[in-house]
Amino acid sequence: MFKVNTQRTYQYPVNATIYDEDGKECTGKFKARFKVLPHDEAKELPEDTSLLEVVLTGVSEIEIPGPDGAPLAGEALVEAVKNDPALSTATQAAYQESIVKKNRPRS
Repeated sequence: MFKVNTQRTYQYPVNATIYDEDGKECTGKFKARFKVLPHDEAKELPEDTSLLEVVLTGVSEIEIPGPDGAPLAGEALVEAVKNDPALSTATQAAYQESIVKKNRPRS
């Protein structure tokens, strides 16, 4: 029997590319922890809700300095990823990929 926890969370790799102050392309990888968003819950979300606000529950293997130069941790780190345009786009793409990647029909 195939048992499925519909309230599951899981980790998935995120590949991101950013540009530094000199315009140099920097590519890296970190892990995001996502929770599965059932379709009925997705339909009930307000129109202006960001997907990451609902599905991103944590990140690891990434370092972002805070205003004092010390690395952010916990919710502050998650919020920094959500707030950075390049990181949030890469994270959202990773979530979408994680949902469809293994469930696509093979051609």
